[in-house]
Amino acid sequence: MATAVYVSATNNAEIDGLLSGVKWSGTITYSFPDAPSDYSNPYSGGSGEPTTSGFASVPTQIQAAINYAVGLILSYTNANIQYAGTNGADLMIAQSSAASPTAYAYYPGNYAPGGDIWFGTQYNFSLAKLGNYYFTTALHELGHAIGLKHSQEAGGPGNVAVPSAHDSSEYTVMSYRSYVGASTTGGYTNEAYGYSQTYMANDILALQTMYGADYTTQSSSTVYTWNPTTGQQFINGVGQLAPGGGVGGSANRIYETVWDGGGIDTYDLSNYTTNLSINLNPGASSVFSSVQLAYLGNGHYASGNVYNAYLYNGDARSYIDNATGGSGNDTIIGNAIANTLNGAGGNDTITGGAGSDTINGGSGTDTAVYSGSRANYTISYNAATQTFTLVDLRSGSPDGTDTVTGTEYFRFGDGTVASSSLVSTTIEAFGSTSVFRSGGNYYLNNISTGTGPTLKYQGNVVDTANYSTWSVIAAEQVSGGGYDVVWKNSANGHYSVWSTDSTGNFVTTLAAAPEVLGSDPTLKALEPTLQQDLNGDGAIGIPAGSLVTIEALGSTSVVVSGGNYYLTNISTGTGPTLKYQGNVVDTANYTTWSVIAAEQVSGGGYDVVWKNSANGHYSVWSTDSGGNFVTTLAAAPEVLGSDPTLKALEPTLQQDLNGDGTIGVPIASPVTIEALGSTSVVVSGGNYYLTNISTGVGP
Repeated sequence: MATAVYVSATNNAEIDGLLSGVKWSGTITYSFPDAPSDYSNPYSGGSGEPTTSGFASVPTQIQAAINYAVGLILSYTNANIQYAGTNGADLMIAQSSAASPTAYAYYPGNYAPGGDIWFGTQYNFSLAKLGNYYFTTALHELGHAIGLKHSQEAGGPGNVAVPSAHDSSEYTVMSYRSYVGASTTGGYTNEAYGYSQTYMANDILALQTMYGADYTTQSSSTVYTWNPTTGQQFINGVGQLAPGGGVGGSANRIYETVWDGGGIDTYDLSNYTTNLSINLNPGASSVFSSVQLAYLGNGHYASGNVYNAYLYNGDARSYIDNATGGSGNDTIIGNAIANTLNGAGGNDTITGGAGSDTINGGSGTDTAVYSGSRANYTISYNAATQTFTLVDLRSGSPDGTDTVTGTEYFRFGDGTVASSSLVSTTIEAFGSTSVFRSGGNYYLNNISTGTGPTLKYQGNVVDTANYSTWSVIAAEQVSGGGYDVVWKNSANGHYSVWSTDSTGNFVTTLAAAPEVLGSDPTLKALEPTLQQDLNGDGAIGIPAGSLVTIEALGSTSVVVSGGNYYLTNISTGTGPTLKYQGNVVDTANYTTWSVIAAEQVSGGGYDVVWKNSANGHYSVWSTDSGGNFVTTLAAAPEVLGSDPTLKALEPTLQQDLNGDGTIGVPIASPVTIEALGSTSVVVSGGNYYLTNISTGVGP
């Protein structure tokens, strides 16, 4: 026999509002007496129920309801409850006219009536079926006998009621309120089969507070399904007690709370054609079918068909892990652990929430929902498996790392994007660098390692959604570690050429303007480096038919093509265009002037010699490494062929620029004034030359 003991308050009104202050300790027995003699005599502390006229055993339907309720309590808790037949027991359940009109029970107590349940004789309790008033009354009275009080009343160890938001049949069978805010004096207003079919979330938590939580219940992998016609629940394919005896119709309501002790658990609603709303969070409810919702009276319906139990002491074992939708347009919400959420058919909206979830939209047009802005996630795509991987970059990674398939859209806090725009695409893989687009970002990947930086502008990762008709078509890592990146505008066919640093961050544009035509010489000159025909003219680099090599002495050749000069490295065949004030030199603008020689010099710049065909004069430019004019090297912008600067450049340029028959200062005319040390002073043609004795050249 069990002993009644006191229960302390938890300081949580959700629990304390249901605690009577006493519970049983030890093995609890229950029985269905069939004679008054089964009771103690005298029945001290009671109201003479055993000896009052009309004593009877409870109907078999109530016995079945009590057995069902005991089974529920055993599945929720570690209480040890045993059936004792028709004999004496801790909990003795019978009928007496003294209990009219309905029923009542005594709290646990160490006296004769303690824990006993009495059903009145004015109601036909033989009509008890799962989901109706008679059946749920059995759950309610057994709750008292095991230690629960009415939720709407103060009292118990905490002297509190359950908070009003949870004081209704949706959260506890111990409430007199059919729905939140209902009267407690007018009686229940639920429809015939609109009563709670199990103990509800607050009941379960209070029972576990008294008797501990049972984590062995359905502790293996468990699949829960329900019948859309009858409302019957199946656990791993095994049918449970059916609402209304399984007759369907208005008895098809589903109004229950699920407690699952562990394992990998799934709500499988694949047999439903309705628009489901599934929420796996503790205490949350799910709607399977509006026609299976319990009507609670006065225009109020239950907020869900199935409710999830709360976590007991935060223990994660009782989470429901997975959900599978039906053929309708479903809304599925995961919880804090790693969920597998399958939308199946229909246009579904799926939120994984915390944890690293696996989301499969299935057929239809589906949307995966995330709480952060698009920039809070890195998104990659595996073309082989057609799977997206989203990693939440925020502190604590509140949305975890999700694996997503079969979804057409991703909804972020700052907007919705089509998944097709996030599909990884290799744009080009020539040379040493490939351009890879994934998740709306460009990656400049080393072909050997498969890694590289994202393309950025002003430190922000480039998002394709912000560049409308512009897209990257080529890139290559260049000397120094940076990248040359070519964009093309699909609307007007124009190009833009970026130079970035080694992290992929924009530094400057390489062409004469931020936006250029396909004929731009900078673009054409980049084609050999990028190893592709960027502008579609049928040639990589400057079309061979249009090339005129002016000179190819030394390390640099001068090539003219399309009206532009190219200072080309003879070994690589590449080099910059000649520019003035940042603009590419166009031969049409220089009339009688033309370039006759150039050579790259120490520091990376170029010495460039022009000649005027009209008057035979010369001009000597010094450029930077990009071919852009910096200054003139001669005494004046325009000089004669006898200019010493011009003659002194001839050895560097390896040619006779002024046609005097000698490369450098003519040997016959010099007069050496002195040749001490490393420098000699030479006079020739009326000019002085400060000549390096080893090389024979100097200014």
